[in-house]
Amino acid sequence: MSEKDQREILKEEIKVEVLEERKREQAKKEEAEQKLHDRNFEKEELSHGQKFLKGFDYAYEGLVWAINHEKNMKFHMFALAILLVASLFFNLSRVEMITLVFAVCFVLAFELINTSVEQAVNLASKGKYSSFAKASKDLAAAATFIAALNALFVAYLIFFDKFIDFYNSVIVRIVRRPSHLAIITLSLVIVVTIFLKGVFYEGHGTAFKGGFVSGHTSIAFGIATISMFLTTDPLIRLMLIGLALIVAESRYEANIHSMAEIIRGAILGTSMAMAIFGIFS
Repeated sequence: MSEKDQREILKEEIKVEVLEERKREQAKKEEAEQKLHDRNFEKEELSHGQKFLKGFDYAYEGLVWAINHEKNMKFHMFALAILLVASLFFNLSRVEMITLVFAVCFVLAFELINTSVEQAVNLASKGKYSSFAKASKDLAAAATFIAALNALFVAYLIFFDKFIDFYNSVIVRIVRRPSHLAIITLSLVIVVTIFLKGVFYEGHGTAFKGGFVSGHTSIAFGIATISMFLTTDPLIRLMLIGLALIVAESRYEANIHSMAEIIRGAILGTSMAMAIFGIFS
Protein backbone atom coordinates (compact mmCIF):
# COMPACT_ATOMS: atom_id res chain seq x y z
CA MET A 1 0.00 0.00 0.00
CA SER A 2 1.44 3.35 -1.06
CA GLU A 3 1.88 6.32 1.25
CA LYS A 4 -0.80 8.21 -0.63
CA ASP A 5 -3.34 5.45 -0.02
CA GLN A 6 -2.49 5.40 3.68
CA ARG A 7 -3.10 9.16 3.91
CA GLU A 8 -6.46 8.78 2.20
CA ILE A 9 -7.47 6.00 4.60
CA LEU A 10 -6.35 8.10 7.56
CA LYS A 11 -8.40 11.05 6.28
CA GLU A 12 -11.48 8.86 5.96
CA GLU A 13 -11.02 7.52 9.50
CA ILE A 14 -10.67 11.03 10.89
CA LYS A 15 -13.76 12.14 8.96
CA VAL A 16 -15.76 9.24 10.36
CA GLU A 17 -14.61 10.03 13.91
CA VAL A 18 -15.53 13.70 13.51
CA LEU A 19 -18.99 12.82 12.19
CA GLU A 20 -19.58 10.40 15.06
CA GLU A 21 -18.48 13.01 17.58
CA ARG A 22 -20.88 15.54 16.08
CA LYS A 23 -23.70 12.99 16.22
CA ARG A 24 -22.97 12.33 19.91
CA GLU A 25 -22.94 16.07 20.67
CA GLN A 26 -26.21 16.53 18.79
CA ALA A 27 -27.77 13.62 20.67
CA LYS A 28 -26.67 15.13 24.00
CA LYS A 29 -28.08 18.51 23.01
CA GLU A 30 -31.41 16.98 21.98
CA GLU A 31 -31.55 15.01 25.23
CA ALA A 32 -30.88 18.16 27.27
CA GLU A 33 -33.57 20.07 25.34
CA GLN A 34 -36.04 17.23 25.89
CA LYS A 35 -35.32 17.26 29.62
CA LEU A 36 -35.86 21.02 29.69
CA HIS A 37 -39.11 20.60 27.74
CA ASP A 38 -40.32 17.89 30.10
CA ARG A 39 -39.42 20.02 33.11
CA ASN A 40 -41.26 23.05 31.76
CA PHE A 41 -44.50 21.09 31.39
CA GLU A 42 -44.22 19.01 34.53
CA LYS A 43 -46.94 19.86 37.03
CA GLU A 44 -45.66 20.58 40.50
CA GLU A 45 -47.65 20.18 43.69
CA LEU A 46 -46.91 23.39 45.59
CA SER A 47 -48.50 25.29 48.43
CA HIS A 48 -49.88 28.79 47.91
CA GLY A 49 -46.75 30.33 49.41
CA GLN A 50 -44.47 28.21 47.23
CA LYS A 51 -46.49 29.10 44.14
CA PHE A 52 -46.17 32.79 44.99
CA LEU A 53 -42.36 32.54 45.34
CA LYS A 54 -42.11 30.30 42.27
CA GLY A 55 -43.77 33.04 40.27
CA PHE A 56 -40.71 35.23 40.79
CA ASP A 57 -38.51 32.43 39.47
CA TYR A 58 -40.63 32.08 36.33
CA ALA A 59 -40.66 35.85 35.77
CA TYR A 60 -36.89 36.03 36.18
CA GLU A 61 -36.33 33.11 33.81
CA GLY A 62 -38.43 34.93 31.21
CA LEU A 63 -36.39 38.10 31.65
CA VAL A 64 -33.11 36.19 31.34
CA TRP A 65 -34.39 34.39 28.23
CA ALA A 66 -35.36 37.68 26.60
CA ILE A 67 -31.97 39.27 27.33
CA ASN A 68 -30.20 36.18 26.03
CA HIS A 69 -32.17 35.96 22.77
CA GLU A 70 -33.29 39.51 21.98
CA LYS A 71 -30.82 42.26 21.03
CA ASN A 72 -33.40 44.93 21.82
CA MET A 73 -33.61 43.76 25.44
CA LYS A 74 -29.83 44.12 25.79
CA PHE A 75 -30.14 47.67 24.49
CA HIS A 76 -33.04 48.49 26.83
CA MET A 77 -31.15 47.15 29.88
CA PHE A 78 -28.14 49.22 28.85
CA ALA A 79 -30.39 52.28 28.54
CA LEU A 80 -31.73 51.66 32.05
CA ALA A 81 -28.16 51.55 33.39
CA ILE A 82 -27.38 54.81 31.57
CA LEU A 83 -30.49 56.38 33.10
CA LEU A 84 -29.38 55.45 36.61
CA VAL A 85 -25.91 56.89 35.99
CA ALA A 86 -27.37 60.05 34.41
CA SER A 87 -29.43 60.69 37.54
CA LEU A 88 -26.12 61.26 39.36
CA PHE A 89 -25.21 64.17 37.10
CA PHE A 90 -28.47 66.10 36.97
CA ASN A 91 -30.60 67.72 39.61
CA LEU A 92 -33.64 65.51 39.08
CA SER A 93 -36.68 65.88 41.29
CA ARG A 94 -38.51 62.85 42.61
CA VAL A 95 -41.31 63.34 40.09
CA GLU A 96 -38.80 63.54 37.22
CA MET A 97 -37.00 60.41 38.42
CA ILE A 98 -40.28 58.50 38.81
CA THR A 99 -41.37 59.59 35.34
CA LEU A 100 -38.10 58.47 33.75
CA VAL A 101 -38.06 55.09 35.49
CA PHE A 102 -41.70 54.52 34.58
CA ALA A 103 -41.04 55.40 30.92
CA VAL A 104 -38.07 53.00 30.65
CA CYS A 105 -39.88 50.18 32.48
CA PHE A 106 -42.85 50.82 30.18
CA VAL A 107 -40.58 50.10 27.19
CA LEU A 108 -39.12 47.00 28.87
CA ALA A 109 -42.58 45.63 29.63
CA PHE A 110 -43.81 46.15 26.05
CA GLU A 111 -40.63 44.58 24.66
CA LEU A 112 -41.27 41.49 26.79
CA ILE A 113 -44.89 41.37 25.59
CA ASN A 114 -43.68 41.77 22.01
CA THR A 115 -41.23 38.88 22.44
CA SER A 116 -43.94 36.73 24.02
CA VAL A 117 -46.32 37.43 21.11
CA GLU A 118 -43.60 36.56 18.59
CA GLN A 119 -42.87 33.23 20.27
CA ALA A 120 -46.57 32.37 20.52
CA VAL A 121 -47.11 33.23 16.85
CA ASN A 122 -44.08 31.17 15.80
CA LEU A 123 -45.42 28.22 17.78
CA ALA A 124 -48.91 28.53 16.30
CA SER A 125 -47.76 29.04 12.69
CA LYS A 126 -45.06 26.33 12.97
CA GLY A 127 -42.61 28.48 11.04
CA LYS A 128 -44.90 28.90 8.00
CA TYR A 129 -45.61 32.31 6.52
CA SER A 130 -49.01 33.78 7.26
CA SER A 131 -50.34 37.27 6.72
CA PHE A 132 -52.15 37.04 10.07
CA ALA A 133 -48.95 35.98 11.85
CA LYS A 134 -47.10 38.89 10.24
CA ALA A 135 -49.83 41.32 11.28
CA SER A 136 -49.70 40.04 14.89
CA LYS A 137 -45.95 40.53 15.07
CA ASP A 138 -46.12 43.96 13.42
CA LEU A 139 -48.80 45.14 15.84
CA ALA A 140 -46.79 44.01 18.86
CA ALA A 141 -43.69 45.71 17.45
CA ALA A 142 -45.70 48.90 16.88
CA ALA A 143 -46.76 48.94 20.54
CA THR A 144 -43.10 48.71 21.60
CA PHE A 145 -42.18 51.46 19.13
CA ILE A 146 -44.79 53.82 20.58
CA ALA A 147 -43.54 53.10 24.11
CA ALA A 148 -39.97 53.87 22.98
CA LEU A 149 -41.08 57.16 21.40
CA ASN A 150 -42.81 58.07 24.66
CA ALA A 151 -39.59 57.37 26.59
CA LEU A 152 -37.55 59.54 24.21
CA PHE A 153 -40.09 62.38 24.52
CA VAL A 154 -40.03 62.18 28.32
CA ALA A 155 -36.20 62.17 28.34
CA TYR A 156 -36.14 65.21 26.06
CA LEU A 157 -38.52 67.19 28.27
CA ILE A 158 -36.56 66.37 31.43
CA PHE A 159 -32.96 66.62 30.27
CA PHE A 160 -33.08 69.48 27.76
CA ASP A 161 -32.86 72.26 30.34
CA LYS A 162 -30.60 70.24 32.64
CA PHE A 163 -27.64 70.50 30.27
CA ILE A 164 -27.58 74.28 30.74
CA ASP A 165 -26.67 74.06 34.44
CA PHE A 166 -24.76 70.77 34.26
CA TYR A 167 -21.85 71.58 36.59
CA ASN A 168 -24.00 72.95 39.40
CA SER A 169 -26.31 69.95 39.15
CA VAL A 170 -23.41 67.60 39.79
CA ILE A 171 -22.11 69.51 42.81
CA VAL A 172 -25.49 70.04 44.48
CA ARG A 173 -27.02 66.63 43.84
CA ILE A 174 -24.10 64.33 44.54
CA VAL A 175 -22.15 65.99 47.36
CA ARG A 176 -25.24 66.50 49.52
CA ARG A 177 -26.97 63.17 48.92
CA PRO A 178 -24.80 60.11 49.70
CA SER A 179 -28.01 58.11 50.18
CA HIS A 180 -28.82 58.75 46.53
CA LEU A 181 -25.40 57.38 45.58
CA ALA A 182 -26.04 54.23 47.61
CA ILE A 183 -29.42 53.61 45.98
CA ILE A 184 -28.05 54.18 42.47
CA THR A 185 -25.05 51.94 43.19
CA LEU A 186 -27.15 49.00 44.38
CA SER A 187 -29.63 49.52 41.52
CA LEU A 188 -26.77 49.39 39.02
CA VAL A 189 -25.37 46.25 40.66
CA ILE A 190 -28.77 44.55 40.28
CA VAL A 191 -29.21 45.70 36.66
CA VAL A 192 -25.69 44.63 35.64
CA THR A 193 -26.09 41.29 37.45
CA ILE A 194 -29.31 40.51 35.57
CA PHE A 195 -27.72 41.68 32.31
CA LEU A 196 -24.68 39.42 32.75
CA LYS A 197 -26.85 36.45 33.70
CA GLY A 198 -28.91 37.01 30.58
CA VAL A 199 -25.99 37.48 28.20
CA PHE A 200 -24.01 34.50 29.54
CA TYR A 201 -27.02 32.29 30.30
CA GLU A 202 -26.06 28.61 30.01
CA GLY A 203 -29.39 26.94 30.68
CA HIS A 204 -29.20 26.90 34.48
CA GLY A 205 -30.06 29.30 37.24
CA THR A 206 -33.23 30.96 38.48
CA ALA A 207 -34.05 34.23 40.20
CA PHE A 208 -32.30 33.11 43.38
CA LYS A 209 -30.11 30.18 42.32
CA GLY A 210 -27.14 29.83 39.98
CA GLY A 211 -26.08 31.84 36.96
CA PHE A 212 -22.99 33.50 35.54
CA VAL A 213 -22.58 35.81 38.53
CA SER A 214 -23.82 35.51 42.11
CA GLY A 215 -26.37 38.27 42.66
CA HIS A 216 -26.49 37.80 46.43
CA THR A 217 -22.71 38.10 46.63
CA SER A 218 -22.55 41.18 44.39
CA ILE A 219 -25.16 43.01 46.49
CA ALA A 220 -23.55 41.95 49.79
CA PHE A 221 -20.10 43.14 48.74
CA GLY A 222 -21.61 46.30 47.26
CA ILE A 223 -23.20 47.15 50.62
CA ALA A 224 -19.97 46.33 52.46
CA THR A 225 -17.96 48.60 50.15
CA ILE A 226 -20.50 51.42 50.48
CA SER A 227 -20.13 51.21 54.26
CA MET A 228 -16.43 52.02 53.86
CA PHE A 229 -17.42 55.42 52.47
CA LEU A 230 -20.38 56.16 54.74
CA THR A 231 -19.04 55.21 58.17
CA THR A 232 -15.75 55.53 60.01
CA ASP A 233 -16.67 53.01 62.70
CA PRO A 234 -14.28 50.03 62.23
CA LEU A 235 -16.66 47.64 64.00
CA ILE A 236 -19.51 48.37 61.57
CA ARG A 237 -17.15 48.01 58.62
CA LEU A 238 -15.85 44.70 59.94
CA MET A 239 -19.35 43.38 60.57
CA LEU A 240 -20.57 44.21 57.06
CA ILE A 241 -17.47 42.67 55.45
CA GLY A 242 -18.00 39.57 57.58
CA LEU A 243 -21.65 39.38 56.54
CA ALA A 244 -20.65 39.69 52.88
CA LEU A 245 -18.20 36.82 53.29
CA ILE A 246 -20.87 34.73 55.03
CA VAL A 247 -23.29 35.37 52.14
CA ALA A 248 -20.65 34.33 49.61
CA GLU A 249 -19.72 31.24 51.62
CA SER A 250 -23.37 30.21 51.97
CA ARG A 251 -23.90 30.33 48.19
CA TYR A 252 -20.89 28.05 47.74
CA GLU A 253 -21.74 25.64 50.56
CA ALA A 254 -25.30 25.27 49.27
CA ASN A 255 -23.86 24.35 45.86
CA ILE A 256 -25.84 27.19 44.25
CA HIS A 257 -22.85 28.96 42.72
CA SER A 258 -19.36 27.92 41.73
CA MET A 259 -16.34 29.69 43.19
CA ALA A 260 -15.81 31.56 39.90
CA GLU A 261 -19.41 32.86 39.93
CA ILE A 262 -19.04 34.01 43.54
CA ILE A 263 -15.75 35.79 42.78
CA ARG A 264 -17.37 37.54 39.82
CA GLY A 265 -20.18 38.72 42.09
CA ALA A 266 -17.75 40.03 44.70
CA ILE A 267 -15.72 41.88 42.06
CA LEU A 268 -18.87 43.35 40.49
CA GLY A 269 -20.33 44.67 43.75
CA THR A 270 -17.01 45.99 45.08
CA SER A 271 -15.86 47.64 41.85
CA MET A 272 -19.24 49.27 41.19
CA ALA A 273 -19.39 50.80 44.67
CA MET A 274 -15.75 51.92 44.58
CA ALA A 275 -16.18 53.50 41.16
CA ILE A 276 -19.30 55.51 41.99
CA PHE A 277 -18.39 56.56 45.54
CA GLY A 278 -14.73 57.05 44.64
CA ILE A 279 -15.63 59.44 41.86
CA PHE A 280 -18.69 61.26 43.17
CA SER A 281 -18.55 61.27 46.99
